[in-house]
Amino acid sequence: MHRKPWLLASAAASVVALCAVLVWMIADRAAVLRDGREVVLKTEPIDPRDLLRGRYVRLNYAISSIPPLLFTDDGVDYFDSGTTIYVRLEEGDDGFWQAEEAVVGAIPADRDDDAVWIRGETRFRVASTSSPANVVYGIERFYAPERVAPEIEKRMLDGAVTEVVVAVDEAGRAQIKALRQGGNTIFTERLW
Repeated sequence: MHRKPWLLASAAASVVALCAVLVWMIADRAAVLRDGREVVLKTEPIDPRDLLRGRYVRLNYAISSIPPLLFTDDGVDYFDSGTTIYVRLEEGDDGFWQAEEAVVGAIPADRDDDAVWIRGETRFRVASTSSPANVVYGIERFYAPERVAPEIEKRMLDGAVTEVVVAVDEAGRAQIKALRQGGNTIFTERLW
């Protein structure tokens, strides 16, 4: 049986392409963790499981519900599910970052260079003038390694883990960097 060389070449090209995509995903996440600005968010964790990826903690933040008065856009009457929203965060007196302003679509061009804007998407269709927007930022799940998951689960069930350190890059992309309890880091995410 004679194999055609183009079959081997296309199989090799497919493997290289898949590896390149995987490396790009890992490097992109690592860049946000390494270079992003750190913000600390207060959270209320819930502890479910994912059969494919293992134990994780589902996190809910105060910035997940954006009241209508924070939106500075004119003429926006409602948000469809999946609408891109940028939320400007400021550090509060207690050390936790809070939502101070929200816009639809893009970070304002005349923004302050020191401002931290986090990118999210609306979860449900809502009227912007009467209801808060329910926003997800891609940081609502934290996957815990098997060796430390039981300790983190116990601390969360006891209500001890209340702080999440998040890295936010200039484009508003966010990654969970660490979990803290009372200001003490109990788990730090590795870059790779």
